[in-house]
Amino acid sequence: MSLQSPLEGCGVIEGPGGLQLSDLTLAHREGVRGADAREWLMSQGHRLPDAPNQIVASGESGFVMSLSHREFWLLQPDGEASIGRPGSEAIAAGVWPLYCQHSHAWLQLAGETRAEVMSKLCGMDLSEAAFPLGSVAQTQAARVSVIIAAHQDQHGQAVFSTFVDQSLARFLWEAIEDAMGA
Repeated sequence: MSLQSPLEGCGVIEGPGGLQLSDLTLAHREGVRGADAREWLMSQGHRLPDAPNQIVASGESGFVMSLSHREFWLLQPDGEASIGRPGSEAIAAGVWPLYCQHSHAWLQLAGETRAEVMSKLCGMDLSEAAFPLGSVAQTQAARVSVIIAAHQDQHGQAVFSTFVDQSLARFLWEAIEDAMGA
């Protein structure tokens, strides 16, 4: 058994001006939540954001995204998705697993005009002045709920990682592709 992306066959598309839209749905991610999630992650050696709705690099090729004081996603764009679902038991006292690998698709948009592309779909100002690297927004794009994180990819290029319910992944992919003018 293997996981499949709801965007199977999309992979990567290039757009004008160096824009690039990639499907990272099969990249590894996991999460934890709970009253003691922050302390537990620090005890595991992770670097954590200072506040909710931020993302920071943590470790060799990963990121920690904080969605609240009690919810964190661990993102590894170079790692392979886990086939198995996390257990339903507490990982530690006050720390529970999240199922973000199986619930959300992961789209990544790179390129100088990425904020202009997203402004066609999202009412939020995603320009670097208003939404600097390290920012996370839980918002809407193309009328669907998304999580958008501004960070640098493993090559030092600024990107937006967008997480969307897997059932809406193809719709959002096509909306971004249209906004890119590709």
